[in-house]
Formats: sequence, C-alpha cells, structure tokens
Amino acid sequence: MRSFAVFSLAALATVATAIPHAVNHRHVFASSLAGRSIMDGKCSATDGNCEPGYCCSQYGYCGKTSDYCGTGCNPAFGSCDSAQASAAQYTSAPAQYTSAPAESKDHPPSTSFFTQVFTTTMTRASSSDVVYSTPSAAPVSSAAPVSSAAPVSSSDPVSSYAPVSSSAPVSSSAPTFTTSYAPAPTSTSTGSNSYKVYTGDGTTSAGWPSQDSWVDFDSMWSANMKLISISCTEFNQPNNSDQESEDVKSAIQSIASSSGVDPRFILAIMMQESKGCVRAPTTNYGVRNPGLMQSHDGTGTCNDGSVQNPCPSSSITQMIKDGATGTAAGDGLEQTLSEANCSDVSKYYKAARIYNSGSIAAGGDLGQGIATHCYSSDIANRLTGWVDAATTCNL
Repeated sequence: MRSFAVFSLAALATVATAIPHAVNHRHVFASSLAGRSIMDGKCSATDGNCEPGYCCSQYGYCGKTSDYCGTGCNPAFGSCDSAQASAAQYTSAPAQYTSAPAESKDHPPSTSFFTQVFTTTMTRASSSDVVYSTPSAAPVSSAAPVSSAAPVSSSDPVSSYAPVSSSAPVSSSAPTFTTSYAPAPTSTSTGSNSYKVYTGDGTTSAGWPSQDSWVDFDSMWSANMKLISISCTEFNQPNNSDQESEDVKSAIQSIASSSGVDPRFILAIMMQESKGCVRAPTTNYGVRNPGLMQSHDGTGTCNDGSVQNPCPSSSITQMIKDGATGTAAGDGLEQTLSEANCSDVSKYYKAARIYNSGSIAAGGDLGQGIATHCYSSDIANRLTGWVDAATTCNL
C-alpha cells in the first residue's frame, strides 16, 4: 500500500534503489508474500533457482519428490532428475511469521527479482508478441478446467461490474473520476496459460488488454483452483479445505457485489498477493499486511502469529473486504481505482500499481518507479488467463 513517509529526493532515490518500499505489496526484491520476507522454496525467472539438488516444479516450487522432479519440472531453475526424488519436499520450512517490528531498511535483497510467477494468459498474440507458453504436461490437480463458454462483452474499456446494493459505497477521497458500473462483465475470451510482457501506461493503445479480452470470473476461478489448492504449502501451513476455498470464492463475489469492484480484479490481486492461501502469514515491513489480500493493517487474518484451522468464513470475508474496500489505516482497490483518475480499462492496471507501490512513476509507465515493476503486467495477464506459466518479465 502507499507509504506516508516523507523523504527528501536524495534520500528517496537512495532508499528506492536499496530496498523495497516499506509499505507496499509485492516488492522488487520479493518473496512469497508481498516481498516482505526471505524467499523460501520458490523458483522461476523472477524468483531465482532452487537449492542444489532440488527440482523446480511446473508450479514454481522447489522440492525433491516426483511431483517436483517429474512431469512439468523446469530444468532452467533446478535439477529435473526424478531418480533423486526423496521424501523431502521443501528446501526449508518457513520461519514463523509475525507482525514483528520493521526490518532494517538496508537489508540485502534476495537473489530473486520479484515475488510472483503464477499466471494464466489468454493472449491473441501476433508473431512479434512476447509470449511464453506453459509446459504441455497436465498439472497435478483435480481442479476444473477453464470453461469453454465464451461470454460476450458489450464494451471495451470501462469497468462494468454491477453492485447488487443500490447504494454501493464510494471512496470519500475520490477525485474527479468516479467509478461507474454497468451490468456484470462478460468476456469473449477463454484464456490460455501463457504470459505476455506489457509495458507503458496501461492503455489499449500501448498494447494492454481490453476488458473484453478478460476471462469470465468462473473460468478464471476454475483455472486458478489448481494453484489455490496447494497455495499454503510454501508457508508450511495446511492447504485450504474445499469449504475454505469455496468461502473465498463466495467472499469475492459478495464484496464485489457490495463495493462495485470487478470480482475478476479482486481475484487477480488476491492471487498476486497470497495465491489464495487462507492461512497466508501476516507480514510487517513498516506496515502490517495480513491475509489473502495482504491489506493495509486490516483486521482479517487466519495467521497473525497464531494459525486458525479451519479459517472461519467471517475471517475470509473480512480479508477480502479489507483489500477490496480499504481499511481505517489505508486504501483498498476501491480507493486505488478512484486514484487512477481515468475511466478506460487502464484504470485497473494503474490501480493495481498504486495498490502495490502507492504511486505511479512520473512518466506514467507502470513498469517504472518503486516496488514491483512487473506487478501491473502480472495483473493484466491474470485477468486474461495466466495462472502458472513461466514469465521472463524483468522490468
């Protein structure tokens, strides 16, 4: 989220090059959660390689079993010799996560570039597009595949989620542009698991995806379930139960309906921040960031030093609410959409960048500035289908 510290220009330049912004989401030198702790057990072009002797699975985790070293193993970031598979599954167990005092601002960055590699892209690529396809092997998951039904969009650029409530809340700090919602969004795209690097200001003229190229919510949810179902593994916590995952889906739809924030946008941000683990640890690098959305000092969490299993549906709903509509301490997606100060589809990509870093670079390029440079590109890809294909976004 956005930082409220005031720095001189010289000090800010020094800090920005040394460390991730203390209050933001998914920082440049990142880890599995919002870039606020040491990376543990992940591998990709952006996360770095596994420890020697470990395999990098198709989902971007390090381990030694056949699930990691067998089908879909990525030899670029670890070993892929299935013969070495052992009972050990992870490089190390994550340390206990608490809302401890902020770490020193001159801690060295990890070898990873930023934290998120899980995505699904639905690109209508030309031969010149930067596109990376997922391995052809089927994932080890029973999650339902993406729906083949191709809904139809009646408009291109404008947000179009219809709140059920007749009095959807509006940010009190909203600038000139207010959020206007049409009937529930639909899409003409079905999606495929690949990644395209987007740069620039988030507009369709700069090559960013139009809203009618987004996948529909149900297809997006189904595609991400294979990742959601194992999302707590990297935190050494019990994975979501079927009921907990269903509660997450219901919470997203409910909060989207009451707030007017597109449910696909909420889902994309949640996957970027926690990959849907209901027991995602609370991180604290100057600002406490709990829960599924790693919100700005929100109240919703099932892992704030002590773990709740099962995670109550009320806590799950609160986590989604904190991230989507904001907290007493900071903005959520509803506020950052207003702060984007525009009405075309770029407001989503800009709002994502603001949610990540608190601001957009002066030149308007969403891949510049502080925090995670690939954040908005990741969100655009998630909205168009990306789940876990490899990405070489190195902005």
